[in-house]
Amino acid sequence: MASNVRVYPARRVNKIAATRPVVKEAVNAAADKIGVSARRRLAAHRSSGTARIEVKHSAPGPHGSLDAEVALVDRNALSIEFGHVHNRSGRWVNGLFIVTGAVAENTNN
Repeated sequence: MASNVRVYPARRVNKIAATRPVVKEAVNAAADKIGVSARRRLAAHRSSGTARIEVKHSAPGPHGSLDAEVALVDRNALSIEFGHVHNRSGRWVNGLFIVTGAVAENTNN
């Protein structure tokens, strides 16, 4: 007895899965959890300034919309996250890896 098996491209399967309510809830919960970790990590380093963590469920992206986004928001966000050369001494200042560390804390990678 032969059975018919349909094989769908990964892109189509991902699109179908991403629209399921249970998947959306899980993605939003993961983003919220990462956001909490990122806020805690930022609070440990921030004594002044306006840097903050934003969590968005469904944010615009370069190729459509993102399911969720956790972002360090500040005009110097890249320097805070990844490091920079000090403007007076010229020495390298290590980044704090706020969001990167929060993701690492909350994933199995």
